[in-house]
Amino acid sequence: MRRTVILLLLLLGAVSMQAQEIQLSLEDCLSYCEEGNRDLKNAALGVVGAKAQQTEARWEYFPRVSVTGVAYDAFHPLLKVTLRDILGNSDAANNLNTIITDIAQQNGIKPYYETLNYGYGASVVVAQPLYAGGRIINGNRLASLGVEAARLQADMTVKAVRDSVESRYWMVVSLQEKKRILEETTALLDMLEKDVTSALSAGLVTEEDLLQVKLKRSEIDALSRRLNGGLGLAKMDLLDQIGYPYSYLDLPNIRLTEELGQGPAPELVLLEDPDMTRTPESKLLDMQVQAKKLEQKMAVGELLPQVAIGATYGYNALVQPGTRKAPNGLVFATVKIPITDIGKAVARSRRYGAQVQIAENDREYYNGRLRLLEQKLRLELTTAWDEMQVREQAVDYAQKALEHMWSRYRAGQVTASALARTSVELTSAKEQLIGARIAYRKAVNAYYTKTK
Repeated sequence: MRRTVILLLLLLGAVSMQAQEIQLSLEDCLSYCEEGNRDLKNAALGVVGAKAQQTEARWEYFPRVSVTGVAYDAFHPLLKVTLRDILGNSDAANNLNTIITDIAQQNGIKPYYETLNYGYGASVVVAQPLYAGGRIINGNRLASLGVEAARLQADMTVKAVRDSVESRYWMVVSLQEKKRILEETTALLDMLEKDVTSALSAGLVTEEDLLQVKLKRSEIDALSRRLNGGLGLAKMDLLDQIGYPYSYLDLPNIRLTEELGQGPAPELVLLEDPDMTRTPESKLLDMQVQAKKLEQKMAVGELLPQVAIGATYGYNALVQPGTRKAPNGLVFATVKIPITDIGKAVARSRRYGAQVQIAENDREYYNGRLRLLEQKLRLELTTAWDEMQVREQAVDYAQKALEHMWSRYRAGQVTASALARTSVELTSAKEQLIGARIAYRKAVNAYYTKTK
C-alpha cells in the first residue's frame, strides 16, 4: 500500500511538471543560441585557431635555440694511423718502420695510433635569421589577415544564425496563431452546429444544412491535426537550432510569447544608399586579394638570399674521452642563395600572380552582384509589405462579410451552410495574412543580414 502511494505521488508530480508551461521569448532563444549553437561555437573556435596561427608566425622573429647531444661506441676504432701512413712506402721508410715496430713491441707499445672508439658531447646552438626574403614579415601579415578574416566570418555566422533562429521563431509563432484561429473557427462551427441541430428538431432547417456544417467542421478538424503535427516539428527544429534541452513530452507545453504583428515599416528598414563595399562579404573579398598578394611575395622571397647569424657553445669528448677538455664555443654567419630551386620558385610566383588576378576579378564581379542583391532584397521587402497590406484588407472584408452573414442568418435570410462557408473563408484569409507577415519578417531579416 505504501509503495502504491509513493508511485502515485511520483506520477502526479511528473504530470504536474509536464503540465507546467514553458514560455520562450525571442531574446530567450537568441541567448540560448549563443551558448548552445554548434555554428557559433565553431566560429569562435575558428578565431581562436587564427590567433594561435598568428602567435605561431610571430615566433619566426625570435632566435632559434636548440640543444644537441651525441654519444657513440664503435665496434672498431674509426681512425687508425700507422707509421706507413706517415713515412710512406719507400724502402728506407719500410726499414725504419720495421725498426720502430720491433722497438715498440719490445716495450709493450702499439706501433700505430687509433682513436674514435667512443665519445660524447653536448652543445647549445642559437641562430637568428636576419633576412629571409621578406617571408617572415609577409607571413606575419598573412597571419594577422587570417585573424581579421576569422572575426569577419564569425560576425557573418552570428548574423546568419540569428536570422535562422528568428525565421524559425516566427514560423512557430505563425503556427501558434493559426492554431488559435482554427480553435476560434471550431468554436464558431460548434455553436452553429448546436443552433442548426435545434433548428432541425423544430423543423426550421433541413438535414442537408446540418450535414454541410458538419462537413466544414470535419475539414477544420483535419487542418488542426495537420497543423499540430507541423507545430511540433517546427518547435523541435527551433529548439535544436538554439541548443535548448527538451523532451517530446515538453513540446505541447512550450509556448513562444512574441506576437507576429506587422513588423517595422519599409521606410524604417531600408537604407537610402547602402555601401555594399563595407559589408563583411565585400571585406572578405578584399582580404582574399591581399592574402594572394602576400602569398606571391612569399614565393618571390624564396628566390632571395637568406642571411642568419648564430653561436654555439658546448663540451665534447668525441676523439679522446679520457682527456679532460674545457668547453668551447664559436660564432657563425650563414648566407643561403637558392640556385637549383630558382625555376621552381619562379613558376610558383607566376602561379600566385594568376591567383591574385583571379581574386581581383572575383572581387569586381561579386561586388557588382552585392549591389544587385541589395536591389533584389529591397524589392522583395517592399513587395512583401504590399502583399501584407492586401491580406489585411482581405481579412477586414472577410470579417465584415461574416458579421453581415450572421445578421442575415439570424433573420432567416441565408442558410447555415452559407454561414459556415463564410466563416471558413475568414479563417483562410487570416491564414494567408499570417503567411504574408511571415514572408515580410523574413524579407526584413534578410535585408538586415546582407546590408549591415
